[in-house]
Amino acid sequence: MTARKLVALAVLLAVLTLCPGPGAWGAEQERAVVFLPETANVSGKDLLLGEVAELEGPPELVQQLAEVVVGTAPSLGSSRVLLRGHIEVRLRHAGLHPSLVEFQGAESVRVFRVPAAAAASLREDGEGRPVQEVVVAARDLKRGEILSADDLRLELREVRGAALESRSLEDFVGLRTTRMVPAGTALTQLHVEVVPLIERGDAVTILVHTGSVTVTAPGVARQSGGLGDLIEVENTLSRQRVAGEIVDAHTVQVHTKGAAMP
Repeated sequence: MTARKLVALAVLLAVLTLCPGPGAWGAEQERAVVFLPETANVSGKDLLLGEVAELEGPPELVQQLAEVVVGTAPSLGSSRVLLRGHIEVRLRHAGLHPSLVEFQGAESVRVFRVPAAAAASLREDGEGRPVQEVVVAARDLKRGEILSADDLRLELREVRGAALESRSLEDFVGLRTTRMVPAGTALTQLHVEVVPLIERGDAVTILVHTGSVTVTAPGVARQSGGLGDLIEVENTLSRQRVAGEIVDAHTVQVHTKGAAMP
């Protein structure tokens, strides 16, 4: 074998030694699991992925993911929807490729901002996991049911992401379901609403004060609302529509200055 061939063979052996084998080429980095709940509560101004999702996987990667800011929190008492796609964009901005994670759970999470005191209800179970006492449906609930104490019960639930809504049974009694709720579901403000004092389509009395004169007319509510809410009503005689304030279960008062009955 010539010296030239010996040199070429040596170079080839060196390259093969330095190059990984076939198994190494196909090896993939272990991924983390990002589990999105349907709802999450936060108290800060920034949304951290570790607050709105449950993370599992390599500890170092999980720690990096937990600190990624995935958005700005809604104003206190309101909510916003965070989509998987939005989270993936934020991961890229943070230098983490979405291929490093596997999404599970919901397609989006509705995030509510609550006072910081809401986290005070958290505790740990026997295995050191954070749990919280929440109100759940004691039976399957239909849409439009008005809740009583018999429809509800308290349970300890593991906290996934941020703290769940901390409410008592009494907070839900008298509210109306906005959707079907399977037994065992932890109730949130997404599941219930205050029962309107006046429903859309109800017959009402339209009340107008003009100076010292009070005029009334029959009307129909074109919107639902509670005490003090402004809703649209239609005068059944003139067919004119105006906005008025609900003053009781049958009366809507129109506030005008010197105007006649609509």
